[in-house]
Amino acid sequence: MARIYPLFSSSDGNCTYIGNGKHGIMIDAGVSCKKICDSLDANRIDPSGISGIFITHTHSDHVKGLRVFLKKYRIPVYASAKNIELLLKHELVPEDAELFEMTDEPAESGEYVLFSFDTPHDTPSNCGYRIQCPDGKVAAVCTDLGCVTQTVWENIRGCDLVLLESNYDPYMLAHGPYPYELQKRISSEHGHLSNLDCADTLVKLVQSGTNKLILGHLSQHNNTPQTAENTAVGTMTGMQRNKDYLLHVAKPEGEGLVVAF
Repeated sequence: MARIYPLFSSSDGNCTYIGNGKHGIMIDAGVSCKKICDSLDANRIDPSGISGIFITHTHSDHVKGLRVFLKKYRIPVYASAKNIELLLKHELVPEDAELFEMTDEPAESGEYVLFSFDTPHDTPSNCGYRIQCPDGKVAAVCTDLGCVTQTVWENIRGCDLVLLESNYDPYMLAHGPYPYELQKRISSEHGHLSNLDCADTLVKLVQSGTNKLILGHLSQHNNTPQTAENTAVGTMTGMQRNKDYLLHVAKPEGEGLVVAF
């Protein structure tokens, strides 16, 4: 049975593991190597069993711990051509790192098959991942997107589980500590996904057969777990939680959350 561990999920750092205690893949490494190792250990995950690290983009909250982690564990890294260029240019990986380009073709990592898909964000290159597990189950991890494009939708629908960004509450963003220009960037179509836009997509996902959902990449300044959860549940009218769907909220530091699918 496949499992997803949102080890870290917030605007301060992101790292997700999919697999079991012995084998799996990791998406992003946006906190310190020590934090990643401590979290893996707390979840009884052997780092030497990670067959690949898949990078969504090169903002620090997604690659902060990558270089040191790769010095400790020699694990292949997969990313778009542009992100590989940026990882090397900014010395975000060791000189001898094994780097593999994600293309239109799927990448095989251990017994996992991963497809990348473009997501709209204010970076030179940004993607989400659709992951096929050894038992045939499929999950998608999709954060850092200003809107759900047709490409995004085509890649997340039909999954057994989807971790989708629910970054901010519009009222909290408008009345929070961020300057106006930053508010505009976050709420743009190349920024982040609001609670309501996330919830609208969750409705479509459940209607199309996905019943395991995780809200991720919540802002600590412009959102709360309860606000994001209430928006999602309140939007899914006519659907019964824990019957028609299972909903979880990823905490900034996962706090042991693991979801089987």
